[in-house]
Amino acid sequence: MRLPKNYEPQEYENDIYRLWEESGSFKPANSDEQAYCIVMPPPNANAGLHIGYALTNALEDISARYNRMQGRPTLLLPGADHAGFETQVVYEKKLASEGKSRFDFTRDELYKQIWDFVQDNKGIFESQIRAMGASCDWSQYTFTLDDKIIKSAYSTFKKMWDEDLIYRGERLVNYCTFHGTGFADIEVAYEDADTPLYYMKYGPFELATTRPETKFGDTAIAVHPDDKRYKQYVGKVIEVEGVNGMFEIQVVADEMVDPKFGTGVVKITPAHDFNDWEVAKRHNLPVVKVIDNDGKLNDKTGRFSGLTVEEAREEVVKALEEKGLLTKIDEGYKNRVGKCYKCGTVIEPMLMKQWFINMKPLAKTAINELKAGKIKFYPESKKGQLIKYLEGLRDWNISRQIAWGIPIPAFVNVEDENDWIFDENVGDLTIVRNGREYRRDPDVFDTWFSSSSWPYATLEYPENNQLKQFYPNGLMETGGEILYPWVSRMIMLGLYVTGKVPFKEVYIHGYVMAEDGSKMSKSVGNVVDPMPIIKEYGSDALRMGIVSGRSPATNTGYDGRRVVEARNFCNKLWNIARFIESKVKTSEAGQTPKPTTPAEHWVLSRLDNAQSKLKQQLDRYEFSEAYETVYHLIWDDIADWYIEAGKDKINPKMLDYVLESSLKLVHPFAPFVTETIWQTLYPKTNTMLMSQTWQGVIDYNPAQATDFEKLKSIITEVRHIKTVLNTSGGSLVHTDSKLIEENHKLITKLAGLENIKKLKDKKGIALTQTSENCSVDLGEKNAKKLIESLRDKEDKLNRSIKTLNERLANKNYLAKAPAKLVSETKAQLESTELELEKTQKLIEDYS
Repeated sequence: MRLPKNYEPQEYENDIYRLWEESGSFKPANSDEQAYCIVMPPPNANAGLHIGYALTNALEDISARYNRMQGRPTLLLPGADHAGFETQVVYEKKLASEGKSRFDFTRDELYKQIWDFVQDNKGIFESQIRAMGASCDWSQYTFTLDDKIIKSAYSTFKKMWDEDLIYRGERLVNYCTFHGTGFADIEVAYEDADTPLYYMKYGPFELATTRPETKFGDTAIAVHPDDKRYKQYVGKVIEVEGVNGMFEIQVVADEMVDPKFGTGVVKITPAHDFNDWEVAKRHNLPVVKVIDNDGKLNDKTGRFSGLTVEEAREEVVKALEEKGLLTKIDEGYKNRVGKCYKCGTVIEPMLMKQWFINMKPLAKTAINELKAGKIKFYPESKKGQLIKYLEGLRDWNISRQIAWGIPIPAFVNVEDENDWIFDENVGDLTIVRNGREYRRDPDVFDTWFSSSSWPYATLEYPENNQLKQFYPNGLMETGGEILYPWVSRMIMLGLYVTGKVPFKEVYIHGYVMAEDGSKMSKSVGNVVDPMPIIKEYGSDALRMGIVSGRSPATNTGYDGRRVVEARNFCNKLWNIARFIESKVKTSEAGQTPKPTTPAEHWVLSRLDNAQSKLKQQLDRYEFSEAYETVYHLIWDDIADWYIEAGKDKINPKMLDYVLESSLKLVHPFAPFVTETIWQTLYPKTNTMLMSQTWQGVIDYNPAQATDFEKLKSIITEVRHIKTVLNTSGGSLVHTDSKLIEENHKLITKLAGLENIKKLKDKKGIALTQTSENCSVDLGEKNAKKLIESLRDKEDKLNRSIKTLNERLANKNYLAKAPAKLVSETKAQLESTELELEKTQKLIEDYS
């Protein structure tokens, strides 16, 4: 035999992938069919791939292989993301471990070092993507710092510049003082926190604030317009005693103020609070910046200059106490604090001159297209969430103060800070235009800005005629955490630049959680590395195991048992192939068979049903359900029934046809083992399994297929009864069944019976799961024993249900037991009640 006894994935997977790649099988075929494209979300080029990417890869590759086997030109386009800020953070940690920091190098030096660092990492995860079986066209591999991506980003920036959608303004931005860069609103991580609320005297008022250290930047006092307590002060200038002396400040009325917060009076610090910034714009208030980009107070704060925010807060509170201006501190105040999602530093609202995009026109167009149903979402609820997000979208800060990224192509006149020009000559720090010297903006683009062109820039749409058919993309498959920062922006920029939605469908997968349901974390040490799993169980096992039991946008824990089950599935398929190989001569392979037995008609009907079902499921991206379909086709229908039923009457051509058809259906889920079997058994065809198309099943007789289904029901019920009674032998008794007579040998063999009898009256335990008038005769003693065993089981189940109900009715249990344990109890009750219902039905049937 050419197939060895055991399937060892590690012995075949590298060679099979190399065969696919070298044969050009990943390149889209020429066809008149509707093209299908997935531009893979590029993994960050700063580290190896985690288990979540294994899920991403499995879902995308299943879709790509399925569509390819439907005869559609299919492109799965790979890439890597330079991941500007995140990659620089990773590299800075590396520098720190060496006793260095980013400040030891110029921007250009740091950029070159990170470039080399990224190139090394890209090679690592590219090999990992191959190990996961991704059928991507590596000739189209794209890095987000490739010329075509940069060209697209610059083209979009210039278009927006010309159409006044891009503007440079001094506004508050989210700023991390540790990393020294601004963020978009979406990148801020908010946490619930207990923050002291400081009450202080402020002229004739008492007010509460969480930030006493910013009082040096206060430019107004605000109250609510309807608050009668303070109406007499609105519009006046009051004198206030401060820690640095007396000063005057005006009082304004604004609906932003919550009369129930503190005393209903708030200080307005426009340069260091987003709400206050909006108040300042409405009331034309001055803006005074008192915290610099290093997170320290500046010289406008007097003796507190040079202190960090935390140090200054402590010192200012002491000074207020010394002067009798601090009335009380409320330690129990709860609020939400924005933090840097990488280092945890509290985000400082910072007044900076940055490049912003006016998002309202872009969001409006996207909302209209979404409401018109131009993009289908899985799950559908994500569309509504996205529309709501777009409706509240603020202008986008796209400037980042880091070295690693795409330089912003804007230069400022060294003699006029308001004179900016667009120029792509970013390799020079200064340029001369029309006799004037201009200095390049040192900032780089927010990574989300350049990557928003991903669906069309990777395809060089519309200039590249060969790839034009793949835009819009067929599917964007990604995680829910980037629905807002990335998916929304791809939609907006895709519509703005191309006039078309960037993709027709969006599938959102959930997180792969730790086995206990918690979020994976390197610090906790519960992150699962996919590569050792692939080494132990094979890539196919990981693909199927991680897809099994998952629903879109639902966070699900990693379950290693499912990977083991999938490995066993691969072994089952391998053993089926070995059996069929032993029965089929080379001359019989590839020939069209004719079904002659009910079992053969039935297996063809199961193949037909599975193929039809799979098309529906995969067209709707029901990955877990589709995997279940192929699993039961192979394990139950073919291995347990068709092959066992046909062992006494071998039809080699039919066996070969069933194997060939099955391999095609399983291939999208388990590409390595199916291709290995195909290349081993059909080497002379000189074809790849992955390049085959799903054909319609050959003709079969539905009536004969139904006959075998009846035989299955008889055999299954007899087996069940004998298992319950723990007995062997016995006879099948029927009054007059042609089907049973014609298939007596099959029934006796598979049901483990001694013989079949034709009698005028049924005898023994009546079979209820078939339309045939028959019974199983195991003796009167066994018949009584069956009913007794079922009634014993009924009693035990009733007792269990009573105990579980009492436990769930116990208030102490519900209050003190872990939520997971309570959930398990409820699930146990549900399954026990279902088992009781089945048992009572059997008692009714067999009594």
